[in-house]
Amino acid sequence: MTDISFKVSLCGEPGVGKTSIALRQAQGSFPVSHHPTLGANFLIWNTMIDGKDIRLIIGDSGSQERFLPVLPKYFQGSAVAALIYDITNRESFDKLKYWKDLLNESVGEIPIVIVGNKTDLEEKRKVAIEEGEKLASDFETEYFEVSAKEDNNLYPVFRKIVNIALEKEK
Repeated sequence: MTDISFKVSLCGEPGVGKTSIALRQAQGSFPVSHHPTLGANFLIWNTMIDGKDIRLIIGDSGSQERFLPVLPKYFQGSAVAALIYDITNRESFDKLKYWKDLLNESVGEIPIVIVGNKTDLEEKRKVAIEEGEKLASDFETEYFEVSAKEDNNLYPVFRKIVNIALEKEK
């Protein structure tokens, strides 16, 4: 029996790996081929933290321009959001403020974490670690770098998201 359920919204530009992160965390799988997310998908990650059975509903939205009008509804009910960018794509990093503003306009200020994905492509990096850390500092939040493909560092991200949601609930 689940003690607590929370929703987290994954936000960011198309192609940053939101679906791959959600699938890897919720199902332990990585898509061999991938098509853009149409609308929104919700995946469930069940975990036990501090003796509590936690259900995290991971919301993965399509972020193409045609889906922007429905995103405010998709963000509703989120306890936390993850702003995700691709470390090999400068524009995806530069648009994180846009995603934070859209989220705030939709549901008010909720806690966020910043996630740089695709560390498996380090040789193609366009955004320095220090830039991600600085943005996280500016946003007064936590910063993580992950690889959904290699299943690297995802658990700490989702553990932090759950801990933030638990703190918020107190």
